[in-house]
Amino acid sequence: MSSGIKQFRSALITRLQRGEHIILYGPRGSGKSTLLTKLHAHFAQTGIPCALSTTTSCLDDITRTFADAYPYVDTGITTRRKTRARLRMAADRNEGILLLDHVTDVNTAMIGFLRRLRGGIAGVVLAVDVEKECDRQRLRHRHLGTLSLPMPLTTTRQLRRLFRVCGMVGKVPSISPVHERQIIRAAHGRPGWIAQCARLIPQKRYWSDNILHVSVLCVDTEIALRQGQLKLLLPKDGPG
Repeated sequence: MSSGIKQFRSALITRLQRGEHIILYGPRGSGKSTLLTKLHAHFAQTGIPCALSTTTSCLDDITRTFADAYPYVDTGITTRRKTRARLRMAADRNEGILLLDHVTDVNTAMIGFLRRLRGGIAGVVLAVDVEKECDRQRLRHRHLGTLSLPMPLTTTRQLRRLFRVCGMVGKVPSISPVHERQIIRAAHGRPGWIAQCARLIPQKRYWSDNILHVSVLCVDTEIALRQGQLKLLLPKDGPG
């Protein structure tokens, strides 16, 4: 993990422990999910109640995540409203952290509930995929009243290292330095894009007479990444 990402993660940890609510935004493949996974592991090691939602589209997703952070709270046969009230009481006694990944919708009910978690009850991260400036503008119009932070881009050096690590893991055919530079540029600082590209390269349809069709590969990588068809798990020794 690069020093910039490490500092960013450290700052997030501090903010979350203060009970702040943060929107983490950036394009698919920029490393948001990997960062949230590392945050979850950190808080689990420190004993702070914490849970991670891999997809978040409604209030029930938040409630289930909240319940995972406080497994000792009785959420059996009761209404959702009472369940959330019990969980808030538990968090009021022992502040926790909610990591909400792939937020695809933020409705009025979700906003209202998250607002009730402020004031030393739970720190929250909402990770949102933002591909274009218009997406960012729509995000601002949600009136969440939270701090919005862009996911830091990975350096060219880190991307090149990751690409080579992925290549060794996935037995990627040897490519020329020119093609490698084209691939790194097309990633636009996104480690997940590199991981996805490395999965596709071995396929025969991207090769003709041992020549790599870089443009086709890059287009297919972008499509697969945005459609979210494959899990974007980075190698353990790759950058976070």
